[in-house]
Amino acid sequence: MTAGKAISRLLVALSVSGLLANPLVAAQTYTPVFQPGYRPAPDTDEGGFWYQVDKVERDVARSPQLVTDPELNRYVNDLVCKLAGDYCSGIRVYIIKNPHFNASMYPNGMMHVWTGLLLRAENEAQLAAVLGHEIGHYLRSHQIDRWRSLRNGASAAIFLDMVLTMGLATMAVASGASAFGRDQEIEADQFGMDLMTKQGYEPNEAVNLWRYVNAEQAADKSKTGHSIFFATHPQPKQRIEKLEETARAVTQHKQSEFVSAEQNYLSAITPHYLEFMEDHFELQEYEQTELLLLKHQQLGYPQGQIDFFRGRLAMLQKGADFQARAETAFLASIDTAAAPAETYRELGYLYLKSRKNQEAATMFHKYLDSQPDASDRKMIEFYLSPIGNAHE
Repeated sequence: MTAGKAISRLLVALSVSGLLANPLVAAQTYTPVFQPGYRPAPDTDEGGFWYQVDKVERDVARSPQLVTDPELNRYVNDLVCKLAGDYCSGIRVYIIKNPHFNASMYPNGMMHVWTGLLLRAENEAQLAAVLGHEIGHYLRSHQIDRWRSLRNGASAAIFLDMVLTMGLATMAVASGASAFGRDQEIEADQFGMDLMTKQGYEPNEAVNLWRYVNAEQAADKSKTGHSIFFATHPQPKQRIEKLEETARAVTQHKQSEFVSAEQNYLSAITPHYLEFMEDHFELQEYEQTELLLLKHQQLGYPQGQIDFFRGRLAMLQKGADFQARAETAFLASIDTAAAPAETYRELGYLYLKSRKNQEAATMFHKYLDSQPDASDRKMIEFYLSPIGNAHE
């Protein structure tokens, strides 16, 4: 099994329900169940569980699926430490290339943040809401409690197989075996809201994020649930209502203005936008992608890159006049400084299909001129060979 597949299977087992489960209730203060620096004795059941997860973490740390950019890792780590306070030293953050929306926390302090979450959060406050929720699970030892509650049944074997050895049962079984209990989700939601507001983040951004998650799910016309998370754990309306209720209670007693930190977030994600969106396109979630691109345009991501992906989306969706729509988007992209070099290549293919050989040759040459070491250079030269003179 590849490291990338192993990571995905681990995350399915432990983290799906951590984000997409039960609603928040009335505001209540929760405290950690262990002290900073805590580690269980190796001869205890918890110590044995930590030992197994430690082995998993060693594999994760070597995975090619990790985003290793120092600046982005510093940004996310700083936010985690800001939220976790004295518990920061016990948490290790791994940003993982996975286009689904999720983050997860493990009992030994390992945290995973998926790039699909980074694409969907609008600002630092929304990311803080999700990370705070996961830190809440960690500080309340929810995964250990869940394992102990399952330990004497068949579900425990499934849970451990998925968590520790990466085995994958059906998605329904995975969800049922690893789901946190209602009270645990209440605690994690409340803990996350408490952590983010203590650091001055706007609590209503937690509501805004879940509204968008629901809107993206509702936009899926296929009803086949391409996203393993949206398909198996639809976001209940009640959760949003309770988050709104809690946010109102918090803002009524605020001591100063809350912030969302949109620009900080945009600056951190923009350098990776092209790569993360390329991964997102592998999901083939066309209606959801339309919503995502509209959101990104409103947030201020590079317009040339957004137009490039709109052209790609038109090509994938097909339908009436898709070639005209794709051409319009690609041409808009190359009219900006942010246009990816691949835009010329995509236009070349589009013109080739339309038998516009001269235009195709021009775009292919521009692509190769801008990408002299392109991995698909031989393929482009193959297409150019019969139409190359059209460019002269």
